[in-house]
Amino acid sequence: MKTWYYFLSTFFLIKNQGSIMVVNAFSAPTPTRTVAFVGSANQDLTSYTPTIPVLGETVLGDTFATSTGGKGANQARACGSFAGGNYCEARMICRVGNDVFGKEILETLSKSGVTFDEDNTVLTDGTSSGVAAIVVDQNSGDNMIIVSPGANFKLTPENVDQELKSLKPVVVTTQLEIPMKTALQAMKSGQELGSITVLNPAPAPKDEGALDEFYPFVDIFIPNETELRTICGKVGDDSVDETDMAKSLLEKGVKQAVVCTLGARGALIVAPRAVNYAVVK
Repeated sequence: MKTWYYFLSTFFLIKNQGSIMVVNAFSAPTPTRTVAFVGSANQDLTSYTPTIPVLGETVLGDTFATSTGGKGANQARACGSFAGGNYCEARMICRVGNDVFGKEILETLSKSGVTFDEDNTVLTDGTSSGVAAIVVDQNSGDNMIIVSPGANFKLTPENVDQELKSLKPVVVTTQLEIPMKTALQAMKSGQELGSITVLNPAPAPKDEGALDEFYPFVDIFIPNETELRTICGKVGDDSVDETDMAKSLLEKGVKQAVVCTLGARGALIVAPRAVNYAVVK
């Protein structure tokens, strides 16, 4: 998945005279171009242990690590690291608490070349930063995760609409680790501004129709194969393949393409019609 975050940070599919064109958004130095990432930013607290404890049990771990996570922050960092401020501005729209974790999150974003409005981003009402407590079994790689969204759930539709309209980004991308109504506003505001809108529907909602309101405002929809089946209500139903499910989302309103990542099988791109591909510089 990280490979696809990197890919989608540098190339975008857009409609042009009936064709879908692969656009290298950063092919020439254009620092005034902004790619806005509306999403989550967490501090990951990861413990590695030979044995994952059962209920009521205490075990000794081996190693411990902290890192910046959250799907929004991960995508923004991939874009910022690639662009380096020379080709575009990678802009993060998120919320963190006024605490040690919030400070570390913002420092990590900044070191990765990501910009943000600190006055708007840091909450001073006592809300904690988002935290993911992760326990990893060193032997099997299995894990247990508890995510406390904290400040991520204080990002409102009004916040997003105001910040996007001040930025006027060329691309707006979001995920679903923030309130659904906030993610929806990111797509609506992006479309209103003429931006390319990108939705990564993770974590995927279990309700088959939960995203129906999103589709008319989404240019590029990027689920993985499990998320695609969940969204389409086809978990365990192998009679329907990914292409047919992707087409059903186009029929519901996705405008440019459904890009389904398929793990070792690569990725599937389904567009509204037979298309030609070209690299635009």
